[in-house]
Amino acid sequence: MSMKSAKPAKTAKKHHLISAQLREKIMTGVYSDQIPGQRVLAEEFGVNFLTIRKAVGTLVKEGMLDKQSGRGTFITRLKRARTNNIAAVLGGLSYGFGGQHPKLVEGIQREAAKFKHDVILRPHLGDPHLERQAIEDLITQRKCDGILVWPTRNEGSQAVDLLKDHGMPYVVVMRVDASYRQDVSYVVDDDFEGGYLATKHLLSLGHRKLGFVGRSAQSEGADSFEEERWLGFIKAHNEGGLAPGPRIQADWLSRPEDRPAPLSKLFLRRVGGLTGLVCVNDRVALHLLSLPKYTDLTIPAGISIVGYDDIEAAGLFNLTTVHQPLAEIGAEAVSLLMDEIEGRRSAPAQRKLAPRLVVRETTAAR
Repeated sequence: MSMKSAKPAKTAKKHHLISAQLREKIMTGVYSDQIPGQRVLAEEFGVNFLTIRKAVGTLVKEGMLDKQSGRGTFITRLKRARTNNIAAVLGGLSYGFGGQHPKLVEGIQREAAKFKHDVILRPHLGDPHLERQAIEDLITQRKCDGILVWPTRNEGSQAVDLLKDHGMPYVVVMRVDASYRQDVSYVVDDDFEGGYLATKHLLSLGHRKLGFVGRSAQSEGADSFEEERWLGFIKAHNEGGLAPGPRIQADWLSRPEDRPAPLSKLFLRRVGGLTGLVCVNDRVALHLLSLPKYTDLTIPAGISIVGYDDIEAAGLFNLTTVHQPLAEIGAEAVSLLMDEIEGRRSAPAQRKLAPRLVVRETTAAR
């Protein structure tokens, strides 16, 4: 497995680490009835009273501890026992030939088995309400020891804030937004590198008029992974001393039902004169294989197309694409989550796994 660590983040808030260690001592019976006073804990962990107060407050909120005025802080009957389960709150859970999840879930389940944990799968279908409902249910009903979360589009901070508030160990997978990236553990595909590889491939074939096709025609409001792939597209052009081609919106994806539709005249005008397209994902690229129905272009002689993700359908239609190491992402995320559960880490762990180019039949030399 090829990976590279992201730039180290700021040190995690100490009270999160101390909460995890206190939780571990409670669950293993080190503290059986009452935890030590704040002065003793502050000396033990080498921190100030405020940090201890926040750490204890997290466990009080969970229902694990009960603060009694004048008496101390007692362990409740509701203390969380180990469930030997982890949960994966993922978007879509599509197992069809167009879905990404089977490999991701396979990696999660395989690695969890090494730690003798079962996996609870909870889909949110891209709906922030279902995402919140799933997380709250898992926490309040004490169904798992930790959660992997693939945040909903541009709503990622909701899931992260909820998990932080409850002191639940968690790791973010697949999508991590700039608004909270520095403060969380995550495992993602190196989208910047993937966008670069796709573009570099077309440039190496002699193409000089390329376009990037995504959900958005601009950076504002775009998914974090789309933005990273676009920046990789720019880098490849800059290295060759070339001006980047246009960023084109896949306007058929802007409809609420998010289903493919006939290519619009506006879209066809935007791609006119281009010889190669780097697509934000395979769904977009596969839809563009219909271009010969609307124009006199042929693929790949008239225009070359590169996708991203390497879903099963990409292989069926011989689409050149960028392969995401989904199984490896799932496995690495579980490993990091178990570190969070056991309180073995004091700062967020952040991983970007390297994608690879898969050359098939939709690209050719110019």
